[in-house]
Amino acid sequence: MKTLISFDLDNTLWDVDPTLTRAEHAMEKWFEDNFPGFAERFYTPTMDPIKYEIYELYPEIKHDVTKVRLAQYKLALQRYGLPAEEAEQRAEQAFNVFYDWRQRIDLYPDVHPTLTKLAQRYELAALTNGNADVYHPYIALEHYFGTVIRADKEGIAKPDPEIFQRLAERTKTPMDRIIHVGDHPIDDVQGAVNAGARAVWFNRHGARRWRAEWAVTPDAEVHSLPELITLIENMNL
Repeated sequence: MKTLISFDLDNTLWDVDPTLTRAEHAMEKWFEDNFPGFAERFYTPTMDPIKYEIYELYPEIKHDVTKVRLAQYKLALQRYGLPAEEAEQRAEQAFNVFYDWRQRIDLYPDVHPTLTKLAQRYELAALTNGNADVYHPYIALEHYFGTVIRADKEGIAKPDPEIFQRLAERTKTPMDRIIHVGDHPIDDVQGAVNAGARAVWFNRHGARRWRAEWAVTPDAEVHSLPELITLIENMNL
């Protein structure tokens, strides 16, 4: 019987913070080039309260980081003084700048060797709450993953068990034959365990300790991706 290994992306296969910082800077420059004074009023920290406004106004899109960011930009541009229709058009242009830079990730150096090795024996999938695109030329991981599930395309996000169920259905894999690997204690570990899958907590370099308030515990913990190879071989599946 086959075993499926699903991977979170951000902070599991790469450090997302430097990528988002570069993308935010590119977005701010675009705004300033096109709307003088905008970046000074709506630089990145001041956009966070707008994000929470969007959550309140449109709770149905909270899971969708793409729609939330577009709504953020539109609302900020309206407050800058643009009419709604123009604000929506320009928000899309700004998002395209952000999105292009958001794909320019720096893979952890052990990603390719680990995925290459695992793909020889197991079916691999990507399961992410972010909007990184494994098919994008900057990322180019599509040849490893037979299935890719993104929260912004599904209408639900981890830790909702339903998104794990969709993974099981699309890959035709029993839930107890799925091993999900991710860094987030709630989205990845709790989500997988509550869905009935196995959970491997990716705690890079062992930098964190598991906290009791995270409720469930992972089936295993690794501090580097290559550890997965031996770990999964030895798991009682």
